[in-house]
Amino acid sequence: MQREFGFADCEVLDHSIAGFEVDCKYSQNVADWMIPPEAVNHLILGLWASDKKGHWSAGLVRASEEHLNPGRNRDVKRTLNRIGRTAIRWLFKNAPLQENILLTISDKDIDAIFRSTSGQKRINELFRRAQGRRISRTIVATVAMREDYMKRIRGNGGSRTALRPEGIVIFGQYRNHIEAAKALGLPEPGPGESMSVRVARQRPHHAGLPSIVLDGEQWVAAIPGDPLEVAPLLPDIGPIGKGSF
Repeated sequence: MQREFGFADCEVLDHSIAGFEVDCKYSQNVADWMIPPEAVNHLILGLWASDKKGHWSAGLVRASEEHLNPGRNRDVKRTLNRIGRTAIRWLFKNAPLQENILLTISDKDIDAIFRSTSGQKRINELFRRAQGRRISRTIVATVAMREDYMKRIRGNGGSRTALRPEGIVIFGQYRNHIEAAKALGLPEPGPGESMSVRVARQRPHHAGLPSIVLDGEQWVAAIPGDPLEVAPLLPDIGPIGKGSF
């Protein structure tokens, strides 16, 4: 948060915001922040997030005596009492948190992804096993363990090239890609996100499935039993808000 918003440092507390000293706290339970003696009577910027629930919250509250429970631990840190919790001004409450798919896919898939010592092969396996899921830049960086992690998704030797023979395309944060994913009835990649899916040429048994023309032919998101075939090339990319499909 300090890097994102450029908050200045303080000598005692974490940040200087609009001339006020503010202590920033995070807890795994909502509003269960541990407040040190030096933060009493100051503003607390309290954070909470849950990958499991897919939500995060941020709120402001003054750590005044009337808002605090007595300190009982050795470092005399205190928590908000009932009045203090009621006094929190929530800036964001249960806002959507970008999914961390590494916490939701199976152990078998995790083992397969991280088995290789090659960053490129790990990225390939990620998009092979986590199809139809929006994958953030953070996840790609975690799996690649390389500085050039986003380059490993692209064509010309990246995952788009490696997975194309398996019928897998990888949509990115580009308008044409978003429109293509939407036309196939898939989640739309957001800023910094990518999403893979295996596709198949449309056949009679695909009747009723969303389809799209790619590379001059009609394609659908593959269903079990569809044969593997080389995936089509995706439309030329352009930044969100520019170009047309």
